[in-house]
Amino acid sequence: MRNSLATAALVALIVLTAGVRQPAAQFFQTQPSAPETLAPTRVQPAGKVEKARAVTRREAKARRKRQIVHLPANQRKIAEKNGFKRVSDLVNFPKFFPGLGILFVKPDSLPLGPFLCFDRMDRLAATVYMVPTRDVDDHKSLEAPGFAGRVDHVSIYFNPGHPGVDVPHYHVVIWQVSRKEEARVAN
Repeated sequence: MRNSLATAALVALIVLTAGVRQPAAQFFQTQPSAPETLAPTRVQPAGKVEKARAVTRREAKARRKRQIVHLPANQRKIAEKNGFKRVSDLVNFPKFFPGLGILFVKPDSLPLGPFLCFDRMDRLAATVYMVPTRDVDDHKSLEAPGFAGRVDHVSIYFNPGHPGVDVPHYHVVIWQVSRKEEARVAN
């Protein structure tokens, strides 16, 4: 027994003096405990807490007021005030035309336009000019009122004629929305 005790003491002494790293496996691993946080020792009087909450509520209300987003004016109503009429009220034309939406035009600007195309939520999607093919064939100069706004892309395609513009013509569609948003007027 004496030999085993002496051997264990010798091994422990060698390990301590040799600077050997800790063994990979330990039977009892200890993890350092998280530092303890002490509870506050001072308590605020109730009046100050209520005052702090009131200030916080006022600040939150002020923040909400600053975050209010003002929606743009209804572009369809503005167009109507400027003399644009719904095409379906002027000629035998559907109220919502798939691919263009709800069309508005100034009657005195026919056949060229501009035609304003709105989606079902009165958002401007496109502006269309309908250019008769005979005017293109005659190399005629065309003047039409412009529009203000963002341009995403332009589509030009032939149309054999429809109510309102019975002659063959080209649609020059100036899209104010992206191709993805163009789907809003597809159906």
